[in-house]
Amino acid sequence: MTIEHSAGDPEAAYMGAPALDIELPWLQRFTRTPGFEASREFLLRKAAFLDRLTLQQTESHGSEATGPLVRTAETAAFGLVEHDTEHHGLSPKGADLAAGEDYRAYVREAYRAWSLAQNH
Repeated sequence: MTIEHSAGDPEAAYMGAPALDIELPWLQRFTRTPGFEASREFLLRKAAFLDRLTLQQTESHGSEATGPLVRTAETAAFGLVEHDTEHHGLSPKGADLAAGEDYRAYVREAYRAWSLAQNH
């Protein structure tokens, strides 16, 4: 998978996504399930949630105030990249995924693809 520049656009990627206050309880409920194992859907939705929260907070409070949240979003995004590398043949080098922002753009593209697939 290669990153499409338009897919890195958060507005396009998260169009139709549930509100953050709806998504958070889903994530929390999922982790409390006995035998919890992080599935791709969980990793994707967690990374997308953190990306969206980071975007919202950065817009409200500026990038200097949200540095730790940015790093948390990048770490979650990297978790999805690692999963997809191991299970789906993603090559981060081939996809030009080299930095945290690249991982977050990957999450946006993956979320958009997943979201569109859910509606079919």
